[in-house]
Amino acid sequence: MKRIFTTALSAALLAISFAAHAQTIPFDLEIGYRWLDLKGNEDMYRTQINERSGVLIRSFTMATSDFNGDTSLVDRFRVDVSDLGTGPASSIRLEADRTNAYRLRLGYRTTNAFSALPAFANPLLDQGIVPGQHTYERKRTLFDLDLELMPDHAIVPFIGFTWNDNHGPGQTTYHLGQDEFRLLQNLKEHDRELRAGASFQFGAVQGSLTEGWRNFRGNDELTLAPGAGSGNNSIPVLGQPISADSISRTDTTNVKTPFTNFYITGQALQRLRLIGNYTRFAADSKGAEAEADAGSFVSFAISRFFNGLTENASSSAKNTTWRGGGRAEVSLAPNVDFIAGAQREHRELDGAAIIDTVFLQTLTFVGLDKRDIESILQASGSINRNEDVLNAAISARALGPFALRGEYREAKQDVNVSPDLSEIVVPGSQGGDFNRRVHTLDLSGTFTQSGLMLGAAYRKDSADHPIFRTDFLDRNRFRIRGSWTSPKNFVRAGFTAERTNQSNDVPTTGFDARMRQYSSDLEIAPVAWLHLRGSLSQFRADSNISFIHPENFTIDQSIQKENGRAHEGGLSFLRGPFSLDGSLGKFSNGGTTPFDIDRYSLRLTYDFKSKTGVAAEWNRDKYDEATPSFGNFEATRYGIYFRWHP
Repeated sequence: MKRIFTTALSAALLAISFAAHAQTIPFDLEIGYRWLDLKGNEDMYRTQINERSGVLIRSFTMATSDFNGDTSLVDRFRVDVSDLGTGPASSIRLEADRTNAYRLRLGYRTTNAFSALPAFANPLLDQGIVPGQHTYERKRTLFDLDLELMPDHAIVPFIGFTWNDNHGPGQTTYHLGQDEFRLLQNLKEHDRELRAGASFQFGAVQGSLTEGWRNFRGNDELTLAPGAGSGNNSIPVLGQPISADSISRTDTTNVKTPFTNFYITGQALQRLRLIGNYTRFAADSKGAEAEADAGSFVSFAISRFFNGLTENASSSAKNTTWRGGGRAEVSLAPNVDFIAGAQREHRELDGAAIIDTVFLQTLTFVGLDKRDIESILQASGSINRNEDVLNAAISARALGPFALRGEYREAKQDVNVSPDLSEIVVPGSQGGDFNRRVHTLDLSGTFTQSGLMLGAAYRKDSADHPIFRTDFLDRNRFRIRGSWTSPKNFVRAGFTAERTNQSNDVPTTGFDARMRQYSSDLEIAPVAWLHLRGSLSQFRADSNISFIHPENFTIDQSIQKENGRAHEGGLSFLRGPFSLDGSLGKFSNGGTTPFDIDRYSLRLTYDFKSKTGVAAEWNRDKYDEATPSFGNFEATRYGIYFRWHP
């Protein structure tokens, strides 16, 4: 895909160059080399930052709308490139327009995602074995094309295409035969989307219609990692050691999703505006699984030892969802509007699977009756959900220095659950009809005068009862914010405080969570060429929810706490051909997972000629975990870049 995009981009540039004859297109380029000096855990550094040594195009922009009449292909042309080369995320964007003919947008992005957290899901951490057993390295490539024809007409047809690939190795764990084994993973995912439609505008009526088709294909191959045959549990089960000689598993998924989006709005009367929307998609997925294992295992489900198994599974699922609604906006007075709307969402989820498992060479726990045992499981389930939402709001955009808004919403949910006997979907009985109502009150207001802005917002959600464990009964959110700008922008200051509480006190759930965020920032510009800035922020989150131990069905509590603080400061200096930008920051978390991060950065630029210059960058990141310290690192990056600009 990268080669295809590069070829297309080169062809476009050549075509414009030949058509424009000797026309010179202005551009802005910054290119150079970055060095990395890393001490400590490389996996943790790559998980968090992943900026490595190599050639890097920091930025490239080429744009013009002046072809002196030498070409009939384009009126306006622009190319933007960002962090192309050794960066963990790169992008290229091309735009080309021709008045009354077309509007073209091409985009290319690539990202490299890496995760190898030493303490995450690592039962061998106490033995000093790092990283954890759940790691991955993925490369995602995304290509987007959007083309509009006759963009200045009443009806504008358009077509779009998206190419999205994600692939790479990894490792995970798999529970088999009363032990857990480390597996190597090779993931390949391909996502394609084709869309077409038209936007329209006839007087006071405008809207758009899009029809699309999306196809997703995934393949996940898992094999036993070298040296992982003894598993994570070295203790024999019923006197027999558990081990694996081989594990091989392949999962494939294919999902096809047609979709429709429609939007229309129009000025029905002088003070009445109507808006309508409709969205629908129907995902149809099919999956297949094949597994072959060999070793020495135990199964309490069949009360036997066994030497291996073969398994084949096929599944299918459908997700059909549509959402439609309308809204009316009535102007009651200048800057005062009444808004009312209704929306319905319908979702149908249903699926079925058949799993054929053969346990090879099984023995009873007393060592008798050696045979192969076949187990066939057929499961099917469905969830149908309707949600109707009614809302009404008053918005006063400018009543002197005040702006106010108040809204009330009511959501009615009707859910029908038909699970298989082997599934646990909702508390209590495993199926039936359920109803839930959620009432929402949302209030906000601001005061603005002479550079001062004060704002407050309050939202309260309350429900009569939950259906699923993730449903809340009560949720409240408070937010206040303020800012002040002095005359001539010498001083700018601001603050924000937010608190969210949500709970579900049903005995089998016992969910309670609180989140608090506070932040403030200050910027001072004593002279035009010097800016000083600083900020303080704090984040606190506490959650508690009940869960059931599967081995004895007793209820226990899962508690999570986070307490993070951030301090940042910086300065910017710009005088003639010389500029300096520096910053420092410290983030510390004293919650369930305590750690500290110190970050420093410095960038110097000097233009020794009117269109050329040089830039130097220095970055330092230090990461410390309280305990254990396997993930600690200290990374220093240096970069030298040459600059060409108009």
